[in-house]
Amino acid sequence: MAAWVAPQFSCHAVRVKLDRDTGVARIMHVAAAHDSGTIINPLGAEGQVQGGVLMGIGQALTEGTGYDNEAHQRTAGLLDYKLQTCADAPPIDIHFVQINTPNAGPRGAKGLAEAPNVATAAAIANAIAQLVGAPVRQLPMTAERVWDTLQEVAQNTIGGAA
Repeated sequence: MAAWVAPQFSCHAVRVKLDRDTGVARIMHVAAAHDSGTIINPLGAEGQVQGGVLMGIGQALTEGTGYDNEAHQRTAGLLDYKLQTCADAPPIDIHFVQINTPNAGPRGAKGLAEAPNVATAAAIANAIAQLVGAPVRQLPMTAERVWDTLQEVAQNTIGGAA
């Protein structure tokens, strides 16, 4: 069996609206570019990116797990674990850059699994850091954590380049 070792590349940009009074961040738009080689199933690939973008938004803003002092999970159900839904989806522009790469898979395909999640969460973290003036250092970047970071920046206890 042949081994395929062609890496995938991606770049995401987001437009974030931040309410500085509450710390609530809303994702207004996402642009996603992926080099996944030859796209064999365009509809499936587009759906993969759309789903990954929503997962990345959730990872960045709402989906957190935690445990209490007795090691019981605090997010044991969907009332506590805030998943993104289709209603939360911002407009998403998806672009596939199909570059022929040596050692790619069948018909020149490369991966497209986790890349949308990771790239989206990172883009959101960077956008919020730029808007706030310092990075929010814990995920998810809930309104409370963003607001706390805004207060720290205002009091000059943190800041500078994100």
